[in-house]
Amino acid sequence: MKTWKLISWLAILIWVAVGIYGIFYNLTYVDEAKYLIKGWLITTGKVGYYSTKSFFYQHMPGGLLWYGLGQKFLGPNLILARIQSFVLGLLILGASFLTAKKLFSEKAGVIALALLSLTPIVTLYYSSAVPQSLAALMLGLGFLSLVKEKRWWATVWFSLSFISREQFIFTLVIYLVWLFRFYRKEFLKHLVVSLIILTAFMGPGMPRILNVIKNFPGINTLMPISQVEKEILSLHWQQQTHGFKLYFRAIKEFGVIYFIWFLAGVVSFWKSKRLKIKKSLKLTWLLLVVIFIFNFLAHGVAAFQISPRAIVSYFGYTAPMAAVIVGGLLSKKIKDRQALKIYLLALLLVPISMIYSSIFTKPDGENVINEVNRSAEVIKDLTEEKEKIVWLAEPMSLYLAGRISYYPLINHTNLYKPLDETETIRDLGFWNQEIMAGWLKEADMVVWNDNRLKLLNQNPDTKHFPAWFEKEIDDWKEIEINYNVWPKNLRFVEK
Repeated sequence: MKTWKLISWLAILIWVAVGIYGIFYNLTYVDEAKYLIKGWLITTGKVGYYSTKSFFYQHMPGGLLWYGLGQKFLGPNLILARIQSFVLGLLILGASFLTAKKLFSEKAGVIALALLSLTPIVTLYYSSAVPQSLAALMLGLGFLSLVKEKRWWATVWFSLSFISREQFIFTLVIYLVWLFRFYRKEFLKHLVVSLIILTAFMGPGMPRILNVIKNFPGINTLMPISQVEKEILSLHWQQQTHGFKLYFRAIKEFGVIYFIWFLAGVVSFWKSKRLKIKKSLKLTWLLLVVIFIFNFLAHGVAAFQISPRAIVSYFGYTAPMAAVIVGGLLSKKIKDRQALKIYLLALLLVPISMIYSSIFTKPDGENVINEVNRSAEVIKDLTEEKEKIVWLAEPMSLYLAGRISYYPLINHTNLYKPLDETETIRDLGFWNQEIMAGWLKEADMVVWNDNRLKLLNQNPDTKHFPAWFEKEIDDWKEIEINYNVWPKNLRFVEK
């Protein structure tokens, strides 16, 4: 057993090393800003909890409140939020190990740890201020509770998984159906517990929180949505997200790393004898497999609708479940004397796969943390007397300066909808040219990136907007600054 203990410690050390590296060197992007800004606004009372008109929530409150909690006490801070994710990642490791150990054996738990340590891209996402780690932990704790035969706690965690991210409503439904099928006598009590949790988080925001669900394809098909709303919600983002380069990038990021051990698990399953699982846990094993397969396929389809590369970040939600399943299957196949050699050879993939991650930056390259913090200091001075700022760029630097865009939504070009139904557009959290015209009349500063406007120029429905926008601000005064504020090549104008 010494071999397996050595592997477990190596796996933990590698996970920690990659995670800490990610805290300081991960590339920041608009998703981090989305959760940090909205969480900060909600927890500090700058906007009402799901009640402020024209505020675009987009996702369920769990991730926003989790990151907002840290920002509430210590102010806007990217590293703090990344540390919050990293800590959750450590808990995910523990939950995965204990679940596999209880279902199969200690060896299976170690293999689950080893597999997770061989997926550095997942580790890097667990070091970013995005909800992958939070939702994955809720699911992990749910299954850990089930293998400990504590179904009440499982109900709590699966309910919170939906609160963490809206697409896990289907996971919660599958779990409740499973309870109804196999534990019918206690089903009603579990349902009540789940509804209490959902009401506690969603109740204060009704009815506007329903907009979050309307924005999520798959759930919105179950809701009564007007034709105008469908037209607004059905429009794709104004970006070219399905080019050949992105498919190739997805193959490099996803295929090289995950399919190797995923296929190894499939092969083991076909060739293995009947799995020896404790009788009382066989139903839990069934639920684990069903929920993993459903989420793996559903997230894959949803990711490819956005961009083929999104499959990598979406796999972060289900990677721990996959590690537990494959760990159990492989535990019957890998001999003790082979284990360390196989793991050390597999570790060669870690540095290779890391460089394919879209959020990875080399240590000798540009340090994004330093860049955004330096940019925030510059923006603090530029915006000291500005109250209403229109910001058409990724807003991390603005947020770290303790300022928000006007209105309090992340109004980058992706949220532009070229339709005339202004009130519906505003209620759903998007904006159109009429809304922008109103903002420009009241704003005292406008900031944009020419690349953002070029994205709109590529679409026949929106190509008129850049010329209109530049004409509207033609008589504004451009502000000269001697520092290239992140995300670079921003233009600042004031009335």
